[in-house]
Amino acid sequence: MRTVLITGSQGFIGGYLKETLQDDYSTIGTSRQEGFDITDFQSLKNIDQKIDIIIHSAATMSNSFEESFLVNALGTLNICKYAKKHQVEHLILISSLSIFDTPDNEYFNNYSKTKKESELIASSYCEDNNIKLSILRLAQVYDEQRIAQKNQQMLYYFIDTIKEQGKISLFGKKNPLRNYIHIEYVASVIKEVLQQSKTGTWNILEEKNHSIAEIAYMLFDILQKQPNIISLRDKADIPSVHIPHTNIYKSTTISSISLYEGLKRILNHDK
Repeated sequence: MRTVLITGSQGFIGGYLKETLQDDYSTIGTSRQEGFDITDFQSLKNIDQKIDIIIHSAATMSNSFEESFLVNALGTLNICKYAKKHQVEHLILISSLSIFDTPDNEYFNNYSKTKKESELIASSYCEDNNIKLSILRLAQVYDEQRIAQKNQQMLYYFIDTIKEQGKISLFGKKNPLRNYIHIEYVASVIKEVLQQSKTGTWNILEEKNHSIAEIAYMLFDILQKQPNIISLRDKADIPSVHIPHTNIYKSTTISSISLYEGLKRILNHDK
């Protein structure tokens, strides 16, 4: 059984992966809570098992550029150095669709800039040192247990507001698109990448994009409520996100979970 090191194992994605992969792999988690700090290379020396694969999911969404750079960029360099020193065969870097510096990405911030830098660091380092690398750029990840609620506030706000009040207000003149992926699909992709030793860079999305209004209508339909959407066009527009149309991860064996199905799961879990 191969051993997989998962950084950020106390976080939403890392924690889910650690639990999901443990039937097929020996999983080890690292986090600051467990005494491991990826910004300090020396703290990684306390990992006392032979590691075959690293899934690097540790990151920060801090507003501080300095903190973001230390964790997201320097932290990735330290993980790459560890992989070289200990002859790790495969590194999987969990990245984000927010790394695209495009006019329609109104979320290009310090997190995005330093995650983009982390991709460049990992790509160059792994190429120079013959380490297999997979970069997975995730769309907005959610779950029915609401662990992701802190980072996906708008989605859960829509759910709770429509469920409790039977109406929703949409701000601005735009109707921007969103793409939400269920954490279960993320884990399925990573399992497939591991099992098939796939290398490359992919954008991980649900098969369909949905406008903000479409998401509201889906919730009204699932809840069997008469749609009641108030348009407040004088308010500031809801920011747009960049959703790429190329380099999408495709599989012949697994499919993404539709947002409609995912919303039903959340509402059923809430009962």
